[in-house]
This record gives sequence, structure tokens and C-alpha cells, in this order.
Amino acid sequence: MRFFNTEGPVRVDLHYLLPPLTRWDLEEVLALIEQRKYFLLHAPRQTGKTSCLLALMAHLNQDGRYQAVYANLEGAQTAREDVARGMRTICGTIEAAARLYIGDERLHDWTERAWQARGIDGVLTGLLETWSANSQTPLVLLLDEVDALIGDTLIALLRQLRAGYPQRPQAFPNTVILCGVRDLRDYRIHACSEAAPITGGSAFNIKAESLRLVDFSEAETCTLLQEHTQETGQVFTPEALQQVWTLTQGQPWLVNALAYQACFRSPEGRDRTRPIDAAMIDAAKEHLILNRVTHLDQLADKLREERVRRIIEPMLAGESLDSVPLDDRDYLVDLGLLRRSVGGGLEIANPIYREVLPRMLALGPQDSLPRISPTWLDDQG
Repeated sequence: MRFFNTEGPVRVDLHYLLPPLTRWDLEEVLALIEQRKYFLLHAPRQTGKTSCLLALMAHLNQDGRYQAVYANLEGAQTAREDVARGMRTICGTIEAAARLYIGDERLHDWTERAWQARGIDGVLTGLLETWSANSQTPLVLLLDEVDALIGDTLIALLRQLRAGYPQRPQAFPNTVILCGVRDLRDYRIHACSEAAPITGGSAFNIKAESLRLVDFSEAETCTLLQEHTQETGQVFTPEALQQVWTLTQGQPWLVNALAYQACFRSPEGRDRTRPIDAAMIDAAKEHLILNRVTHLDQLADKLREERVRRIIEPMLAGESLDSVPLDDRDYLVDLGLLRRSVGGGLEIANPIYREVLPRMLALGPQDSLPRISPTWLDDQG
């Protein structure tokens, strides 16, 4: 039996899902690849970015005109400002991904040669040059969790990709897609090698587009929930369907989490002869809030940022945002904390966040999560 997914990428054999390639404009994405563009995909955490990248990789590899490889670079976050260690991890991750997804065993030897010839400031460029030159079809590299990298390690990645860009596609990847929570314009990179913060745009000025993965529509929310009905026969009442949409406004993790709690965790919901009603959805919401699930606890982490607090606090107090820079407002929309209302203003993204955020502000960041060093906060911008 499949179920509603709340952890990691979706799998068609395990999870109810919306086909990931329908979540973004596939025609636009393929056109960018055809034009040899480097671009970004960004969206708040747990909205389906990784699922979309993995589906795109499978689509491209099945088509046969490109070789596509997905690599998650989050493991290099612990290297922080140690560029040598960070680049070792990044190159090793790409090597492992090439073995896993396209069966290419050659990358490790190419990395070692690049280390000897180019050093830490050119090893990734050298690896990608050799790989591209020895590939029968143009390469498409999908790099996830890029904005998890810190300081000089992130700068090294961006600048080495930029250095090889003019050589594509014969001696560098045809396309590189960078994926993360934030848009590139919101990167504030605090590096030991630089006196002032570096913006993402200056470190990676070859970006052609920045695509944002949006939340589910009301129709998509209902479609996902009704997959459960089709598989088990258990229905959602019309009021329950409406309540899921009202509470979540289509935020993908919240939709899945409410439905999973109502259908698979609560004793009454596990009775497949009993319809899921609005009261069961409300009970599921209370469970998520009271148990401080990881997704909601991440909101407390965001509240540590001054850029976030100086908007959320006056919004919750009903004060004007006229004095707040537009970039800061856009940043909170990108993080998924705010959304644009029908009238063009800003509002808290959904009623669950609207309920949780004041509680977290009242607690204070020091009470919400384990303490994180000020240096880490500086690194994250």
C-alpha cells in the first residue's frame, strides 16, 4: 500500500504523488537545456525540488540526447571554509552519482589527475572538462542543496563552474542546474578570503533563469488526496478536502502531513470504512503543532535571521511594511513564509504558519531550538 510522503523524494511505488515533471514548466526547462543555459531551481524546504530533479534526470537519460546526473552536495556543508575538504567531498559526490545513475566508473581517476594538475582551485573544473570531453552526449549536471555550502567552499564551487562555462558543451557540461532554498540573488556569502560579503550574482553571473517551484493548486491538492481514495476506497468528505486546502494553501509538506496523520496515524482514520472528515483534519493539525514536527520547527530556525524577524514581527502586529526593503520581502516569499495576496500585498503563507509563528516569537529563538553559533548565522546570511 502506498502512503502520503513526508520525508525525502517521492517514489511512485511507495507514495501518493503528483507526477513531478508536471510540477514545473517542462517545456521551458527543456528549452533552457537545449539553449545550453545554466539556471536555478529554488523553493522552500520540503516542496518537491529533489523529486523534480530526479524525474528530470530520468527523463533526459531515457530520451538519450543527454547524459544527466543528479548530485546532492549537502555533505560538503561540514567542510565550511576548508576548501580542500569541501572540493574533495563535492567531487566525490559527483563521482558516486555518475556511478549510480549512468554507470560511469571513470570519474575518480579523472579527479585524481585534476588534483595533481590543477589543485583545489581548479579540480572541479578539470574533472568536468575531462568528463565532458569523453562523453558521447552533452552532460547535464543537477546539483542539489547548493546553498547549504558555506563561505569559501561555496565560492570555489560557483567560480569553478563559471570558469569552465565558455567551453560547453564539448569540454564542460551543456547545462548545470543549481538547486536550493534560496534564489541566487539572496546568497550572502561570508568568506574568510573576502573582506565583505559576496552576493551570489557576482560569484555566478552566468545564471540565465531562476525558476521557483510553486505550491499545489487547490485542484492539485484534491487530486493528491483522492489518490488515497482510489487505492483504499476511503473517501474524504467535501468539507475535509476544503479544510486541507484552507489550512495549508497547498504547501506540499503540510498537505501530505495532514493527510498522513489523518489516514495512517489516527486510530479512527485507519478504519477504511470511515470517511475522513473535517474534524479529523483539524485534529491532525493540532497534532502537528503540539508535537513540534521538524518542518514546523524549521520555522523557528528562520526566525533567527534578522531579515525575517523585521518583517514577521510587524506583520503579526498589524504594522506597515512600507519601510522594509523590497528584496527582504521577496526573500520571505522565496522562503515560503509569506505569499502575495490577491490584492498584491503580503500575508503569512497559510493559517498553520499564522498560528505557529507567534508562538515561536513569544518563546524566543533561544527557547525554540538548540543553540547555533553566531558564526553559522553569519555564514548563512
